[in-house]
Amino acid sequence: MVKKSKVSITKIIGISLIAIGIIVIGGSVALNVRQYQAERNALQVFRADIVEDTTAPKAKEEPVKEIKEGDALYVLRIPSIDSENLVREGVGKEILADALGHEPDTAYAGQVGNCVIAGHRNYTFGKFFNRLDEVQLGDELYIDCSEGTYKYKVTDIKVVEPTQVEILSDTEVEQITLYTCTPIYVATHRLVITAERQQ
Repeated sequence: MVKKSKVSITKIIGISLIAIGIIVIGGSVALNVRQYQAERNALQVFRADIVEDTTAPKAKEEPVKEIKEGDALYVLRIPSIDSENLVREGVGKEILADALGHEPDTAYAGQVGNCVIAGHRNYTFGKFFNRLDEVQLGDELYIDCSEGTYKYKVTDIKVVEPTQVEILSDTEVEQITLYTCTPIYVATHRLVITAERQQ
């Protein structure tokens, strides 16, 4: 009887562990699906707004729109890694959970200066900056916004310490700087991609 009880307890523990594993994996998959859907919906809404902005007649003296944290600014496209992501204003936890983030106090796309964009390396293949380490010198990047599309070419790729905040410094040329944690899963350093505007 004692042996039978031990076998039964072991079986119950084993089945319980399998059930917990299935629930954890299922929850992770469901979270990724919800996140992906939210991201796709946000992209569609933003693209629809871009079309509306470019087709609507403009007032002669239209006031400059104040940009607030969380506002959708652009879509960043990196064709070489099949990446297309919404960029929002700010780099807070909530913003970077479902989009890339524009560093406040850095230039905006289309302006002279350094437009800095941060993003997580989401564990789902191809999401956010997951594949940023595959970008190569000479690759082209695009920023779509209500004013049109800006084209950039990658001119520098480097890995820096998290304390090297000079990557946020302003420049005298139009450029974008993309950065994310590296190595993936470890995140001890920052992978930095710099690209200059092409005419």
